Amino acid sequence: MLDKLHILTLMGLPGFGRNTVNNIVHEAPFNPSNLKEIMDLLRECKKKFSRIKLPEIETLEDSFNNANRTVEKCEKLGIRILGVNDDTFPVRLRYIPDPPILLFAKGNIDCLNHELSVAVIGTREPSKYGEICGELFGKAFAERGLVVVSGLAKGIDTTGHKGCLLGNGHTVAVLAQGLDTGIYPSENRPLAQEILDADGCWISEYSLGVRGRPNFFVERDRLQAGLSAGVVVMETDIKGGTMHTVGFCLAQSKPLGCFNHPEKFLVGNNKARGNRQLIDQGKAQPLFTPEDIDLFISKMEKLSDLRKRIDSISNQTQPNKKENTDEQLELF
Repeated sequence: MLDKLHILTLMGLPGFGRNTVNNIVHEAPFNPSNLKEIMDLLRECKKKFSRIKLPEIETLEDSFNNANRTVEKCEKLGIRILGVNDDTFPVRLRYIPDPPILLFAKGNIDCLNHELSVAVIGTREPSKYGEICGELFGKAFAERGLVVVSGLAKGIDTTGHKGCLLGNGHTVAVLAQGLDTGIYPSENRPLAQEILDADGCWISEYSLGVRGRPNFFVERDRLQAGLSAGVVVMETDIKGGTMHTVGFCLAQSKPLGCFNHPEKFLVGNNKARGNRQLIDQGKAQPLFTPEDIDLFISKMEKLSDLRKRIDSISNQTQPNKKENTDEQLELF
């Protein structure tokens, strides 16, 4: 199996994106031990994936040296690199559509494979009522033993993280930038440190020095949904970034909940129109009372149950693997 150094090396090659490297990692017939063997591996994989462009040996060597420097710098900064083949890689993220192949993590990585985790998401410009309820929900989930996942953005993300901390829970911030580039937004840097101090975690699929771009935030949203057993929307308009995460949640067949505002808090509150639409369409469970929260949690798949399901599907496809077919686990 290819390790994190191999994956970093491949990701650094021109024309090698996440999907290409994912294909190579899962089809690799052997584990390379030097640059020559990496090149031999690429030649083998090219027979199946003709679009792979074989690099010059000098280019491969440069990428390998850069990968080594990244590993060394991460060690100095206390950042862990998790390759998809590592035991510590988040199990839930292995099986989502368009899975990450490499993650950078800082803090308590046990949070990434917790029995139950929930994404608390919403608009960057919530109502005051939405902010209060965002904290209450983050706290409620923490008190029930769930890890709270969010994106450390302004607004609802911030309330979800803060509420979790108030409930003495662990929370994961999924970032759309390299972990060494300075937390964005800057006003949440103290909160980011509080997350680490409380045994939480930051993760990103972007390497050191990579700064956030608009499309990175959409890619980040699929990780928030993927890392969680369910997604809760506190406030959102009909359109907006939150709806990307909603889409990923539904595509991954995970339970979706929406805070169900009392009528008086809907008047003039455009930032809750998405909640109402998702509830009315039957796509989301309405959430308001503690009993609603408990019912929602009961619909989530525990990590231990997911592992059993993976094992069951894997055992069913084992005979096909012997026939060299391309069967893959279909979880969603």
